[in-house]
Amino acid sequence: MLHKKVLATTAVLAGIALAVTGCSGGGSTGSSSDSGKKSLPSAAQINEKPVSDLQQGGTVRLPISQWISQWNYFELDGTLQDAADIEQATMPHTFNIDADGKPQLDKNTLESAKVTSEDPLTITYTVNPKAQWNDGSPITWKDFEALWKANNGTDESYQIGDDTGWKDIESVTQGTDERQAIVKYSTPFSDWKSLFSPLYPASVIGTPDGFNNGYKDKVPLSAGPYKVSKLDETAGTVTLAPDPNWWGDKPKLDTVIFRSLDGNADIDAYLNKELDSVAAGTSDRYARVKDAKNTKIYASQSASYTHVDFSTQGLLKDKNLRLAIQHAVNRDSLASVIGGTLPYKLPVLNNHVFLATDDGYKDNSSPNGTFDVDKAKKILDDDGWKTDGTYRKKDGKNLSISITIPSGATSSQKMAEVIQSQLKDVGIKLSIKAVSSDDFFPQYVTPGNYDMTIFLWGGTGYHASGASIFITGDTGQNYGRVGTKSIDKLVNQAIAETDASKANALWNKVDKQVWSIGHSLPIVQSPRVIAQNPKLANYGARSGAMAYDWTKVGLTK
Repeated sequence: MLHKKVLATTAVLAGIALAVTGCSGGGSTGSSSDSGKKSLPSAAQINEKPVSDLQQGGTVRLPISQWISQWNYFELDGTLQDAADIEQATMPHTFNIDADGKPQLDKNTLESAKVTSEDPLTITYTVNPKAQWNDGSPITWKDFEALWKANNGTDESYQIGDDTGWKDIESVTQGTDERQAIVKYSTPFSDWKSLFSPLYPASVIGTPDGFNNGYKDKVPLSAGPYKVSKLDETAGTVTLAPDPNWWGDKPKLDTVIFRSLDGNADIDAYLNKELDSVAAGTSDRYARVKDAKNTKIYASQSASYTHVDFSTQGLLKDKNLRLAIQHAVNRDSLASVIGGTLPYKLPVLNNHVFLATDDGYKDNSSPNGTFDVDKAKKILDDDGWKTDGTYRKKDGKNLSISITIPSGATSSQKMAEVIQSQLKDVGIKLSIKAVSSDDFFPQYVTPGNYDMTIFLWGGTGYHASGASIFITGDTGQNYGRVGTKSIDKLVNQAIAETDASKANALWNKVDKQVWSIGHSLPIVQSPRVIAQNPKLANYGARSGAMAYDWTKVGLTK
């Protein structure tokens, strides 16, 4: 399930265990332009090589889609996919998602993590005796306790992104020694492996100010194969270097440089040999790199999806307007914007919780998410929005809304233009508002400062991590504040259900209600298509929410 937020040019984190055609309908078979295309590979394509084939040293240059100012993943502004990818190399994790989409114990951080009681659910974490923060201090149970206290929602001074799971913990105490944490739950939490990753030091995030600001524009402490050696906002670069205090397998590279680039500037940089890898998962981006010299194209199925998000801060607080828009938008047309010249099929996604590749996936789009212009018009008529010229009016007010997108995001711009045309057909005026990529999330998406917007939810591999996208309240990832108490209840039942089939049934009930209130419009499960320097190994088109092993990323000899 969902979730990390991401620009639509690349991908925000989610928990998913996550030339326009005029096609009608919203079926899952995709558009007619899929003819002759192939399905995306299900396995990762990362140019996998044994470490013995890699050279020691070298620099790898990679793009990020916006500047990262918050390096605490759990802080409200920290749930960016770009940040999470970098933190995989610099921060300790308790579990990592493998190539099969399953969580695996990170033995660099933990010796073990075991369920030592079912009632109440109790997890005993035993820390690797070598694990330490890069100031030499040990990783202890106190770090687990501090992260729980920050995220459990009892102190509103902590600006958290999501209290799911954390609020279900009753206590975190010391075990046999300071290297063991005993986590006891008051309510069962099926995705307990999703918590405490990444882990942060109590010495920094143990107070509200430390949690909110301790990792703002800096990374004071880390514990990974690499450390952040330089943050240069002027140049837009994040530089990593091997951490001499790392106790695990030594990394192969001397330097990893992440460079913030707007829109398609990363494609330009790749073609100019300024980057070693770039995302090419949209029609226009793929067309530019598919025949580039010294380039390999890798592809797999990602754990993210493109969607249109609605906010209730303006006219769209009216549920009927949101439902009318759901019927007025032809999602097959939007899918074709993304997939136009890609050689892969991109069927429309008809579920907010499950990806099409998930066992629990069902098409729940009918009756509220089907493309039906006449139904959209009737909803608007019944809601009092009467046709007056090109656009509708009600009580003297024009039916005029906007869609906010990051500037330079070509695919977002094209999708917005398609939506603009489709809404015009039912009498809704849609203006397109392009804003700075760096401001897009903190100033617009996170505070819900939009009518409609487009971005990606990136899957973490855990359903519970996307729960806050659908529930009511003033925190979490439901940025548009579209929800109901009934959905809240179902979400909490699903989170606590440890039987997978029963949990899937509950999540599908959630999805049906999400469709019925006009929460958001899923478009397509995003393809992970990567153009890459052929010498770059163990990096590329990972499958699903798979984590890279940064000790193995390097350049071939």
